[in-house]
Amino acid sequence: MARLTNLTDRGRETQVQLRDVLMALILEKGYDRVSIKDITERAQVDRSTFYLHFRDKDDLFVKSQRWMVDELLALRSQGRGPYPGITVTFEHMARNPRLYLAIWQAEGLASHAGSFEDYIATTLAGVLEGMLRERGIGAEGLLEPLSRYLAGALRSLARWWLETGMATSPAEM
Repeated sequence: MARLTNLTDRGRETQVQLRDVLMALILEKGYDRVSIKDITERAQVDRSTFYLHFRDKDDLFVKSQRWMVDELLALRSQGRGPYPGITVTFEHMARNPRLYLAIWQAEGLASHAGSFEDYIATTLAGVLEGMLRERGIGAEGLLEPLSRYLAGALRSLARWWLETGMATSPAEM
């Protein structure tokens, strides 16, 4: 996620703090109205600290999206039930609804259109390939359309669930 290499725990905490501040500001003001100054003042860090970690606001936003997907992938093995990866995803959304809503709000901008879904689809393609191979199913020509379909369906379902107040549990989803 960082421009820096060999991050300390404090460096990772700073990145999480900057991500959380950006997402809160997106929900308050809208992505286009958030400045680096807004982010650094709210996070109480110097601009130089921000630029040690990220090139600009877009870099922070895109890396925050990818970080979430990577975190979900790492948590997949902890899931329960017939679809552990999906359950973990909805549990993560239930714990971080504002984070997801902010990403989807900002993703509507032309500069970010589809980037989150693209990264999810690419990540899912790798997971699907392994699952299909384990079952002896050839995946030639299937991975891209299947991963894009699943990413779009999951995104649409998740957005509906969050925007309507999460009336059903993550396990039911």
